[in-house]
Amino acid sequence: MNIRHSLLLVVTSLGAMTAIQAQEKLDIKLTGRALFDLATYSQNDAAKTQDGEMIGGAGIRDMRIGFRANYGPSWFFRGDVVFANNKVLLKDVFLQYNLSKNNFLRAGHYIVPFGLSSAYDPAKKEYFEEAEGNVYQPDRRIGLMHTIFNRQLWWQYGIFADNSALTTSTDKSGPQGFTVAGRLVWRPVMGEGAGFHVGLSGLHVKAESDLKKGSHVAYSSKYLTAVDKRNAIAVDLTDARWENKFTAEFQGIYRNFQLSSQYYWSHVNRLGGNAYDTKGFYVSARGVIVNPVDYKYNYVTSGVDSPGSNNLELMLGYGFLDLNDTHALANSNIAGMAGAGKMTDYSAGLSYFFNKYVTVRLNYHHMDVKQWSEAETKKVDALQLRVQYIF
Repeated sequence: MNIRHSLLLVVTSLGAMTAIQAQEKLDIKLTGRALFDLATYSQNDAAKTQDGEMIGGAGIRDMRIGFRANYGPSWFFRGDVVFANNKVLLKDVFLQYNLSKNNFLRAGHYIVPFGLSSAYDPAKKEYFEEAEGNVYQPDRRIGLMHTIFNRQLWWQYGIFADNSALTTSTDKSGPQGFTVAGRLVWRPVMGEGAGFHVGLSGLHVKAESDLKKGSHVAYSSKYLTAVDKRNAIAVDLTDARWENKFTAEFQGIYRNFQLSSQYYWSHVNRLGGNAYDTKGFYVSARGVIVNPVDYKYNYVTSGVDSPGSNNLELMLGYGFLDLNDTHALANSNIAGMAGAGKMTDYSAGLSYFFNKYVTVRLNYHHMDVKQWSEAETKKVDALQLRVQYIF
């Protein structure tokens, strides 16, 4: 799908839906966004030797156009086309049926429910890119999901096809895998401007298949930047059968301050009875330090909304990802484990919200990466500026 065809599809769809609107009172809203990044990097000798020299510059992280449509109180449709990384892709494309105000079914292509990351739009997260621990968060997949909640409890679960279902026919992909996922959130204390929630998410994944390589589960983390996209660490378990993974989360707000944290654990069952276990963690603190306003909790997504207008937000964060399983590396090593290792980051950021549409953001990350097959630790510093607008 090229850009011209994608834009033609969007315009044609909007025109058709506008015609229907006149007959059936369909409420349509055009949406869009653009995220522009600038980045510069500093590396120690070990990082330059092992990875090559990272190259700073500019990039379009995300440019998206789409629409949302409501038909009465029960039906909702969303469709997004995105241009990013010189590719045109489908993002959220789903149909939703509202059984009641706090109870709905969703079918289509969208984010799998797993931890805090699934509650936030990527443009509104504390890091420009996912914290390294969030490599466990699945991307958008085709699936069917149910969500139900009240003031204290929030429960979302569903079943999803594997990544290849959107792009590859089964005669080329081989037997498809699947994912069963769920996220449960408890809000024992949550009021205006103060409270917290705790949550637990679980995922069972039948490993994806490839007619040439066999079944596999893969994880990789980049250097928390979208301009230079080389991997910091990675594993590709091409002898995987299935995977179970879990995350525990905490999010609290007190007026103009919020604290978020997650711990991840993954267990991959491999052919021959072998296993591969990995884990990750991150914690971040955010506060509105200029024109302070209270953070507002979003009961529909179980996340926290961004500030509004003329607010400056400060972010501090720490994270780690451990893709080493020392027992597996010593006793059942395969080629896909060559990039295994440990990664930590120390991060800080500023975000200035001109209004609800336009934000300018600055992120700094110091990252240490130790690959299991290398003697020296890679050290990388990244300084990034982002200008974004969303409507």
